[in-house]
Amino acid sequence: MAKKLKKSGMFSVEDLLPGDILAFKGDPNDDISSLIMKFTGSDVSHGAIFVQKQENVLAEAGGDGIHARRMKDNSEAREVYVMRHNKAGKNGVEPVVPIAKDYVLQDLPYPYSDLILLGLILIFKYPITNQFISRVVVEFLCLVAAELKTIIEKEKTPGKHTMVCSSYVYQCYLDASKKNPMLKLNLKDADVGFKDHPLIGRKSKSKSFTLFDMYADYVASHEEECKASFKLKKSVAPKTLRSKEEILADLKKLVAKKVTDKVPAITLEKISTIMDIIGAIKDVISALATFFKGDRVSFSEMMKIAREQQAMFVTPNDLVKHVTNATCVGMLKVERYGEDYDENWK
Repeated sequence: MAKKLKKSGMFSVEDLLPGDILAFKGDPNDDISSLIMKFTGSDVSHGAIFVQKQENVLAEAGGDGIHARRMKDNSEAREVYVMRHNKAGKNGVEPVVPIAKDYVLQDLPYPYSDLILLGLILIFKYPITNQFISRVVVEFLCLVAAELKTIIEKEKTPGKHTMVCSSYVYQCYLDASKKNPMLKLNLKDADVGFKDHPLIGRKSKSKSFTLFDMYADYVASHEEECKASFKLKKSVAPKTLRSKEEILADLKKLVAKKVTDKVPAITLEKISTIMDIIGAIKDVISALATFFKGDRVSFSEMMKIAREQQAMFVTPNDLVKHVTNATCVGMLKVERYGEDYDENWK
């Protein structure tokens, strides 16, 4: 539950201020949305930012890019947490708004569908144990890599600044903080915190790893081998995988059985399918690096980009539970409607 929620009530869109952070509750009937919630221990699966009171406009990163949409109250819609920065005045957090609008107007490609968002959470955020290393995870990561590569082959837009939904919100505040440092969203005990980031230093060997931590450890002891075998493969043909629905259904079963407490941290010696899981992780992060840098990306660049993703990737859960300088001021029930609002700003 978001902090101070008990002191807040239901909001209307008319109560929103520019810069308000909107964290949408997930759909428990949607496999991807429910898994995002499960992986992050939260009831939210999407983040956006309110940018304009006139016509009630929000900006968000979605499967087809970063766009603006109109919104209106709807008592039948799922609830939304309204998180407000502690430095917001009567006109909201004004410096954040033009930055959010500028990202919309750049018409940025946005490769992260909900499936890819889920894959990044699994690789970079979710602590893993022995039970989590299985054929289902390998299949799922192959599915994520295939979708990423399909987008790369279709769009061919390396070098663009792309963000998941919650990272977009964080980035807008981070950009605004260059002129006013107080506007930076401060994260504490986040899904992967900055201070206690595993790649900066683990507190103990018993701490659970993420999949990327495991891959980084493998690379550290097999660096030359990894460099020699580094190559982005072509997209996995759909016929080589089971359907997305089947894989996600099995992933849900796997998560439902997972014990989160008192399970020893994963070690390479305990994994019987080490090369399968290593290959699947590498395939996803190499595709991600290729999107950012193009097809000439090197192995060292891939690892650098992957580390940056792990350190800076903010989840929807972080926006609700882990921002220390924003408060939940109310709940909202809204629907987004109409075409993209982008053209109205041009």
